[in-house]
Amino acid sequence: MANPATLWARTFVAALARAGLRAVCVAPGSRSTPLVLAFARQEGIAVYSHLDERSAAFFALGMALAQDEPVGLLCSSGTAAANFFPAIIEATMARVPLLVLTADRPPELRHSGANQTIDQVKLYGNHVLWAVDCALPEAYPSALALRNLRTLAARALAVANGVRKGVVHVNMPFRKPLEPDADDDFADKESQEVSNTWTGAAPSPDLQNEALSELLACFGQYREGLIVCGPGCTRDFPAKSVLAFAHHLGWPLLCDPLSGLRYQGTSFVACADTILAARPAAAPRPDIVLRLGAIPTSLAVNAWLDAQRPQVQIQLSPAGVWADDSHRTTHFLQAGADALDAICRAILVQTDCTLGRQWWAHAEALTRASLNTSLASGAWFDGAVVGELLGLLPDEATLFAGNSLPVRLLDQFGLPQGRGLRVFANRGASGIDGNLSTAFGIGMARAEEPLVALIGDITFYHDMNGLLALRRLGLTPTIVLLNNNGGGIFQRLPIHEHEPEFTQYFLTPHDLDFSHAARLYNLEHVRVNDRAAFRAAFACCIESGRAQIIEVSTNARADLKRRAEILEDVGLQLDGMAGKPA
Repeated sequence: MANPATLWARTFVAALARAGLRAVCVAPGSRSTPLVLAFARQEGIAVYSHLDERSAAFFALGMALAQDEPVGLLCSSGTAAANFFPAIIEATMARVPLLVLTADRPPELRHSGANQTIDQVKLYGNHVLWAVDCALPEAYPSALALRNLRTLAARALAVANGVRKGVVHVNMPFRKPLEPDADDDFADKESQEVSNTWTGAAPSPDLQNEALSELLACFGQYREGLIVCGPGCTRDFPAKSVLAFAHHLGWPLLCDPLSGLRYQGTSFVACADTILAARPAAAPRPDIVLRLGAIPTSLAVNAWLDAQRPQVQIQLSPAGVWADDSHRTTHFLQAGADALDAICRAILVQTDCTLGRQWWAHAEALTRASLNTSLASGAWFDGAVVGELLGLLPDEATLFAGNSLPVRLLDQFGLPQGRGLRVFANRGASGIDGNLSTAFGIGMARAEEPLVALIGDITFYHDMNGLLALRRLGLTPTIVLLNNNGGGIFQRLPIHEHEPEFTQYFLTPHDLDFSHAARLYNLEHVRVNDRAAFRAAFACCIESGRAQIIEVSTNARADLKRRAEILEDVGLQLDGMAGKPA
């Protein structure tokens, strides 16, 4: 008789392969043995091995984020499953498709004090789209039981990759023995004999005629409009559709660095963070705002949008995900690019620019010129590092921006390049955990393009164990490590005036020498302190094709002061254009 665990695992994994799963990340353990062996022997599914569950989870998240399709994630029982939690939260909030498989002890060992046994049923609560506690393997399963198992696999993958992408958790208990026996062929034969039905993905929602009519009335009534493209915009709305829509209506287009638009062209507003941080009152008030994608990265943009209170604010989201923490939205539709196309067909093209578009175009041109001058000739500070990095990146390169300061610096100083750069970040929950592993997963999914990770020192520290994946999987990223010796982002908050508590409990200087981490993982490391050294180190790293850490030491207080000076310079430029046409 074949091992029931082997039959169960192979049937389930074969169903996943046929349903479209192409990659799985596994962490070692005993209870997951049947599934690990099934994946290892399954054609069509690439298996990536990691020693640390948290890093494995963020690596899988990075792959799924870059590919926009589900990646599997497998671990053993007990706290191994708990270490997936941070990445699961990030994936759910960022709508990244993951299929989480946790091996478990059988029911008779639950709540018994058995070793490495915790309650894994619905372990992740409402942080997943669907959670299923799978049935135990049977010695002589009926055809119905095997069809149910295969249907579960296909449904789980379909839900993860559905209209609202996200995480599905399947908890799979196994009794010993866990290893296959000599009669492996029986498992394959039985799996094939019942593989005659498969579950497909859910259909996309259609835009209702009544809702479209209401939208058209809004767009026809108000002319001074604004489009805000937040993170992940082009996942739901192709860049061509968004750009064509903005051109058709003559509206300014504000692009977040993570929108997918900013580094694909130049004909939009990329400096909104700087403009609205410098002179928020100068920007014209729109009558109607269209929001696409997630909530923008910029605090200045969000504060300004909250203060405008336009007559109409519309959110379009094919997945039905709300993205307005100020709750100013007047119209919310579960619709995608079809709505933009329908509006363009129904509304006559605007042949002349609106006053708002003229102002934004003029302000953008002045601000870009001012930032370019400041970054090229000014002091060497964290913003200048980002400016240099964007200019040095090869065409079509992949850039991952760590949370905390790096992604905000990218927003303020990451000017459009028009070179097809792909930019990613973990902005679902915006945590600093697992950022390196996410970047490496993205790099694996885009292996043909160079990968650069822009990471802060505390974020780097949180995921140093993720560096092991570089040697194990043959990845060669360039890691630009911005080291301001602690939580430099807190310098932006009022708490920075309260000493000694600020330094002791918020800034938390660590005085770590990261060259030791580089040596531990056999990585090249170079520390740079000026523009010329950074340029030389980056060029050498890209040319060599080897994994390397370029550490840039910065001073958080001095950096903040320099950013304030730049904002004041931009503000004076904007004051000078008051009343002038573009």
